[in-house]
Amino acid sequence: MTSVMTVAPEAPARPWPFWRRFVWAFGVVYVFLAMMVGTQPLLPVTAWPWVQGAVDRVSRLVFGQPVVAPPGPTGSGDTQFDWAWLFCLLCLSVLAGLVWASWQRTAPTARQTGVLSEFLRMALAVWLTSYGLAKFGFGQFGLLPGGTLDITYADSSPMGLLWRFMGASAGYQWLAGVAEVLPALLLLHRRTVTLGALMAAVTMTNVFALNLFYDVPVKLFSGHLLLIATLLLAMDARRLRALLTGEAVPAVVWAPQVWWRRLLPWVLTCVILVLVGMNMRAGLQVLRVDRARTQVTQEPLKTRGFHLINEVPFHH
Repeated sequence: MTSVMTVAPEAPARPWPFWRRFVWAFGVVYVFLAMMVGTQPLLPVTAWPWVQGAVDRVSRLVFGQPVVAPPGPTGSGDTQFDWAWLFCLLCLSVLAGLVWASWQRTAPTARQTGVLSEFLRMALAVWLTSYGLAKFGFGQFGLLPGGTLDITYADSSPMGLLWRFMGASAGYQWLAGVAEVLPALLLLHRRTVTLGALMAAVTMTNVFALNLFYDVPVKLFSGHLLLIATLLLAMDARRLRALLTGEAVPAVVWAPQVWWRRLLPWVLTCVILVLVGMNMRAGLQVLRVDRARTQVTQEPLKTRGFHLINEVPFHH
């Protein structure tokens, strides 16, 4: 006897007022554009001359200021051009949202919501993994170079102070890497999406605050990653509220998936874990070389490490 998994037909979409349809459509379009062609784009359309010219004309018209795209990578995602470009994306999203809301007069379908959730999950997981792996190999902050120990606090920029603070501790960098890679792994699996989004929101709140208050020029991008984590939580707001209030909510009914869709999250999980191991191995080699080079120095910041038992605080 063969059992067949069936799925109940999707209920007819209920009507929504125009403002709710617009907010939904605008949000979907804006998040998609921000991730695909924003300040750290998957599609580098801002390198196209006609796009740069259009952004410059919009900036002159709206803000009265010309903007010139950087000739190459600058390490900053908060340039004047980036702000003007995001304003253009915002305007495009408003126009697209108006058209979409006028065309679709009902609430988003389950399929539309599912596609949005998949996109948000994958975009957030990709960038969390990217930044997390960099921390395991000390590729983002590095290890505190000996030459920087002669720089006084007064001579440090806020970003430089943050970089030296992170670079002084290999263990803390690895912990920060775990805080980014772990939610990325959870986001890959449908049953742990909400937990992953919650952890990602906590992590990205801290990252965004550091970028904001230490003047790290990745404020726009980290703010958008925090926005994505918040949107994923908002999509499951009813169940999160039930967790606090004890309200009864219907169970989630998962639609059947083809075999490769069920296998893909586990394959990606294995790939990410292998990459974590490879980056940790490379990081250990870097750490070993750094420790060997600094054994002859007398700087406590480079040689003291940490101790579980401290009779007298060492706070020079």
